[in-house]
Amino acid sequence: MEEHEDDFVPRLGTEYRTLDEAWSVWNYYGGRSGFGVRRGCENKSKKDGVITSKFFVCNCEGKRGVDKRDHLTKNPRAETRTGCQARLLLKFDRGIQKYKIAEFVSDHNHPLQPPEACYLIPSQRKVPEVACFDIQVAASSGISPKNAHELHSRQHGGIRGIGYTMVDHNNCLRNIRKQSMQYGAAIAMTKYFAKMIASYIRFGDVVIFDTTFGTNNEKWAVGTFVGFNHLREIVIFGAALMCDQNKESFEWVFTKFLEAHGGKKCITMFTDQDAAIAPALEKIMPDTKHGLCTWHINKNCVKHLSKLNDENDHITKKFNACLYRYEEEKEFEDAINFLMEQVNGEGKEWLDFIYKSKEKWAYCFMKDAYTLGIRSTQSSESFNSILKSYLNCKLDVCRFMEQFDRVLEQNREKEIKSEYAMRSKQPILKFKMPILCGASKLYTPKVFELFQAEVELSMLAHIECLEGSTYTVGKFAVDNETSYKSRQVIWNRDDQMISCSCKKFERVGILCWHALKVLDREDIKVIPPRYILNRWTKTAKDDTIVDVEGRRVIEDPMLDVRNRKADMVRMVTPICDEAANNEEDTLFVRKEFLEFQRKYKEYKEKKKDGDDNPTTEHALHLKKKNGGDRRSKLIPSCIEKKKRAKKAKNKTISTSQDSLRPSTNPSQDMSEGNFGCFSQLEDLHNITIIE
Repeated sequence: MEEHEDDFVPRLGTEYRTLDEAWSVWNYYGGRSGFGVRRGCENKSKKDGVITSKFFVCNCEGKRGVDKRDHLTKNPRAETRTGCQARLLLKFDRGIQKYKIAEFVSDHNHPLQPPEACYLIPSQRKVPEVACFDIQVAASSGISPKNAHELHSRQHGGIRGIGYTMVDHNNCLRNIRKQSMQYGAAIAMTKYFAKMIASYIRFGDVVIFDTTFGTNNEKWAVGTFVGFNHLREIVIFGAALMCDQNKESFEWVFTKFLEAHGGKKCITMFTDQDAAIAPALEKIMPDTKHGLCTWHINKNCVKHLSKLNDENDHITKKFNACLYRYEEEKEFEDAINFLMEQVNGEGKEWLDFIYKSKEKWAYCFMKDAYTLGIRSTQSSESFNSILKSYLNCKLDVCRFMEQFDRVLEQNREKEIKSEYAMRSKQPILKFKMPILCGASKLYTPKVFELFQAEVELSMLAHIECLEGSTYTVGKFAVDNETSYKSRQVIWNRDDQMISCSCKKFERVGILCWHALKVLDREDIKVIPPRYILNRWTKTAKDDTIVDVEGRRVIEDPMLDVRNRKADMVRMVTPICDEAANNEEDTLFVRKEFLEFQRKYKEYKEKKKDGDDNPTTEHALHLKKKNGGDRRSKLIPSCIEKKKRAKKAKNKTISTSQDSLRPSTNPSQDMSEGNFGCFSQLEDLHNITIIE
């Protein structure tokens, strides 16, 4: 392994003194490649008991055994074994008393984990002894395990830097308490801005914008832009702090949001019923479909109309039918007009008000809109509730940003864990059908569940051919089942195009059960490629993200730096921990470290002129600040202060591109009525992009 540290791949014929040494190499290789490892079978000599051969295998090797209790299991565990053949065979050479690599198979039949999720692999998760001591000290100090785990992760550059999860933390603490054993820099937010840019490029087709109040000492509102990623989980596109919520403020927020994301506009945006949002959105994003949150509308319906309900006439149910049920505009108009005739007073005023924006909430007007199945801002509400749990009214702007950073880290970590689970577990197929087998390899787990439900409905549907390639598909309601309306489906055999009157593919991005029934009738066993939306596939994040200027966007530019640092810390920490038990050993290690420090300084001096090793500044494209004139460091006098103040007062505000960047004077930003992340995000967009 020492001979090939550049690519960390095992080589045939490599020699190891012990099997533990070979196991460390195999485990290291698995962690760098993205798969878990296990110890396989072995052969022992009957004469002296020496292990003559040993297999190290992939964690997905073999198949799960049949359990007689499977018929009693309602929710079976996902399959993790795929029969992977990747392995390493070691044979003992008695002549040199060493083990040699006799066979090495590197091909896997399952997806490998991305670098940022490799720390979740069981074989890579290990709590070092020094970390066990820190866990014990934190517990004895009254720090909760969750807070202690977060503290240790921040000390090591992130949760991935410590090499173990919260579950491992709790297990370690439990073992310490059980056995009564005793063992003798905050993260910058720049990586999250790059992550937001990349997420918006991939998944920014539908955006939810919502505001929440009282988040800091000044009682400002925070507006968050969120959406759905390929796993149908919340992903953050941006946020802004707002002093007020008038039309000009929302125009500023939407403008900065577009500038931060290279001018790309979303297809659909959902908001609440704030009267100032609609004109601002129409001005800044005129081509974006504006939808109102149905949850807020339903809540206001209960507030204004519930008093008019009686035993025989439920006004709120009738309004809900207008909100969700009617597909034709005539049906909706007849129902809403009949409802208006039955109410008066405050309820009539509210109905008149909400009717003016019917195109933004009624199902008959929203059925053709591309919404991904979203009709409300509840997803954003859930994110805001998590955000508010970290915040209080005593926070200033700087501390608010620190807490917002914590929420982003948790959301990012949740996404990585979901990505890890998707790649390590296989979905359960209810039916062994070719179209389901193909979809299980394409779609992410939650999207596959939705698709499988559509396939199940198609199996219970009836179909009738009208003429040519036009079909009618429906389903009879049995007992208390939901009644399904028949739909008309048009199939073009030559172009492999299918169209359904329910418009589900146009709204959500997956084929409906009506279309699937026709495909089955036409003996089509796979999803036509044009109806596979890339944003719902497992490979949605595998592409390279390029900005408007054609430069590649690095989501986490400091990932390699943190990984290298973690490797070096893990190498040095055990030496320090062991040497600290003895004074003589401590002096020896200290002497060697000082000698190494001297050599490293000489090494850096030699390559100072032509240093091409990426550092923190290189990774983030930061420029060092010039020292400037010596006079600029002198403390200005009172007369100079007055001159500067007068000059600043008379200076006109520039409307150039530079004026859109963060001001060096915080009071100037406050005078605009807003403090947002987007001006900073615009600059950091350039920082986290490499040519």
